[in-house]
Amino acid sequence: MKSLLSWIDRRSGLAEVLGKWLDNPVPGGAGWLKVWPYTILFAFCVQAITGFFLWTYYSPGAQTAWESVYFLQYHVAGGWLLRAVHHYSAQMVLVLIGIYLIQTILSGAYRAPRELVFWAAVLMGLFSLGLVLTGDLLAWDQNSYACTQVRTRFLTLLPWIGGGLFKVAVGGPAFGHLTLTRFLALHVGLFGGGFLMLLILHGVLARRADALEAAEANQTGHLWPDQTVRNAVACLGVLVIVLLLALRHGVTGEHAGVVLGSPADLDPANLYAAARPEWAFLGLYEFSHLFPGEWAILPIFVIPGLLLCIVLVMPFVGRGKPGHCFNVTFTMVILIGIVALSFRSVAKDRANPDHQAAIAAEQAQADRVRELARGFGGIPAGSALTLLRDDPKTQGPKLFKQHCASCHDHVDAHGKGIKAEEVSAPNLFGYADRRWVAGFLDPEKIASPDYLGNTKFRRGDMVGFIKETLAELEDDEKQDVEKIVMALSAEARLKSARDLDAKSAKQIQQGRQLLVDDYGCVDCHKFHDKGSLGDAPDLTGYGSREWTIAIISNPAHKQFYDRQNDRMPAYAEEPDDSAQNTLSARDIGLITDWLRK
Repeated sequence: MKSLLSWIDRRSGLAEVLGKWLDNPVPGGAGWLKVWPYTILFAFCVQAITGFFLWTYYSPGAQTAWESVYFLQYHVAGGWLLRAVHHYSAQMVLVLIGIYLIQTILSGAYRAPRELVFWAAVLMGLFSLGLVLTGDLLAWDQNSYACTQVRTRFLTLLPWIGGGLFKVAVGGPAFGHLTLTRFLALHVGLFGGGFLMLLILHGVLARRADALEAAEANQTGHLWPDQTVRNAVACLGVLVIVLLLALRHGVTGEHAGVVLGSPADLDPANLYAAARPEWAFLGLYEFSHLFPGEWAILPIFVIPGLLLCIVLVMPFVGRGKPGHCFNVTFTMVILIGIVALSFRSVAKDRANPDHQAAIAAEQAQADRVRELARGFGGIPAGSALTLLRDDPKTQGPKLFKQHCASCHDHVDAHGKGIKAEEVSAPNLFGYADRRWVAGFLDPEKIASPDYLGNTKFRRGDMVGFIKETLAELEDDEKQDVEKIVMALSAEARLKSARDLDAKSAKQIQQGRQLLVDDYGCVDCHKFHDKGSLGDAPDLTGYGSREWTIAIISNPAHKQFYDRQNDRMPAYAEEPDDSAQNTLSARDIGLITDWLRK
């Protein structure tokens, strides 16, 4: 082994190079405040190594990006940890550069001969911000997509060149497949490669400055061993922090590592309203709210540009004591302002119930798509988004809110759920189950707003019959009504009531007989082979999937209300001409399946 190392050294001169590197002078001697450049180098190396392995699994594309991250996160052994370490090491690079720059300004280490060292560090900070910005989108979930769309739209504020820059950044006039390939190239090639070159340049410039200062310093140490030991301890501390952050959600379960949201939906109607930028940009995000409309160019480009110019001229301003005091004061004011604005943004969001509701809805949707993927046995050929678009639990409430909640409530006994703009039709929460059907046969509820109270039927034959016939019943008569309720609810064939209906088969059969023979329901309603259509809705299959789809499609059909229909629109009156219909058969099916749970 010794001869091999000797041969390598003779051919390459590595030992000589390493010796010169370790013999680098440290002006003022070794110290803990001099570890920051080395921790930045270490954190970036961790980021680069983990990023390479992430790259081997990543597939940039509107229909493959989220899916490839999902596969890595949940199906590759240790994939969640790899992704989490990469994420938090990127955040750590940003934090370490911030600490390094603040310390440099406070100690006046930006002065000659370190002006170029300082400028290189500032550029490293900008490139690390670029890495965070471009890397955020690559997960292609709802939050990253919505945040990036807002950020890139800011480019259009720039006169003359804004539109062109937007197209360059996005890869075209709108977000899509090319956006992800463009951002991956920016993330790895421009900002990753650029940061590496700046890191090397910073090291070269720092060594040159150390040599110049060492010639004048009263005390000079060397990189090896004192400073190297401190650097190693600091790098170990950085690694521990990154691992603790990566493990903060545990080592098992769906939320281990960095949480993956639901897949990005390019439909503007489904844009995630609660999207927020990374922590480093929260202050700027909150600051931008102070400048509405066309003035947004000031907080986004003009003011940050001016502040950056002030930072870049600090080596010249701070040559004397008054200038240095100005630089320190300026830095502390900006730092305090950023922190205060960031906390203000977080506090406002926590106090905003709509924001919290949007977060909860997105978390539920993210959990749901994982549940669907497991049930489906993986991601379908289209994309993970098709799992959500074909899911009644996800799409049903959205469609209901858009098309049905102008009249119908869907709220529980505590008032939670989807509330109508103006209640003028029955509350559909618990649709077709026994409790819901029982309300129609309850003299005290039938004319309430939850049922027919706000419809034209509140003074109709049904309400009159219920109030006259089913009021003040004897115990045996109440049992008859309960059996009728069971029979009507059983017509719906609800999955949630399958076991209950099986246990009550005898009572259900009795209820059907009572409905036909004893209570005269078929005088108005058709029920299987009894009664006729035209006077009131057909009770055959009442509340079933087919029945519900049919009444949503055309409530004025003879099977239902015919000419007595009360304002309910026909959403698919023309089954043979879908272009004429308000809702597609698929959408009506999603609403139906959601109502029926």
